[in-house]
Amino acid sequence: MTRNKLSFESENLVVDWISFKFQKLEADVEIKIIDYLFKLQFNCYQESGKLAKPIKESIRFSSTNKFHVLLVKMARLRVKS
Repeated sequence: MTRNKLSFESENLVVDWISFKFQKLEADVEIKIIDYLFKLQFNCYQESGKLAKPIKESIRFSSTNKFHVLLVKMARLRVKS
């Protein structure tokens, strides 16, 4: 039996949207992720984690970029003690 190595190319898959959800992300790490993805031609957006009316804001955008990445920031739950 021969094993096939699956990849995006072998399956003719195209990625044009990525979404991340972070409960906690340091600002410097977030900037590195955004810069890296922008260099790969992803426009970067951020969205609040509110379900009813999420607010979407552009972080880095270029009209020549073909792809989009959405960073969803979840609100921290406050626990009363």
